[in-house]
Amino acid sequence: MNYIQIGFTRKTHGIHGEVKATIEEPFEALFFEAERVFLEIKGLKHPFFIRNIRGGGELIVSFEDIHTREDALRLQSRPIFLPESEVPTDLIEAQQATSPYEHLTGYLLIDQQTGPVGVIQEVIEMPQQEMAIVLYQEREVLIPLAPALIVATDAAQKHLLMDLPEGLLTL
Repeated sequence: MNYIQIGFTRKTHGIHGEVKATIEEPFEALFFEAERVFLEIKGLKHPFFIRNIRGGGELIVSFEDIHTREDALRLQSRPIFLPESEVPTDLIEAQQATSPYEHLTGYLLIDQQTGPVGVIQEVIEMPQQEMAIVLYQEREVLIPLAPALIVATDAAQKHLLMDLPEGLLTL
């Protein structure tokens, strides 16, 4: 099954297992109508059934079977997906046409100061900018793909050289 990323989870909210979520504008109506979404955890997409969505610009979501802050912690900073079959074709085409960094998936990200960071697992589009998901020291890290941070790319060796802000990898 193919999936389309529609947003991402952010931090937990409160003590009852809620998480904050950011949904890309074209997909908001689909998100509010969805019974369940898929979150990527350790490279696999898992279904989570939506119990409640509240909030204005910043959405607060509660999922079935997630009742404590501890349960919600594992859902932080995760891409949110819907099956491609549930997304109108025009929205899929619009999303695919706006991803200039998608080709960087599989590249080794190298920081000028730190050295090799990890292989880019996926490039996701967030409302502010595109982000690379990289496994660094056994945890997923989101790296902004801002032109100001990119020093060079080497397509032959599949390397992306960046000048990352100090402390970004330890957030």
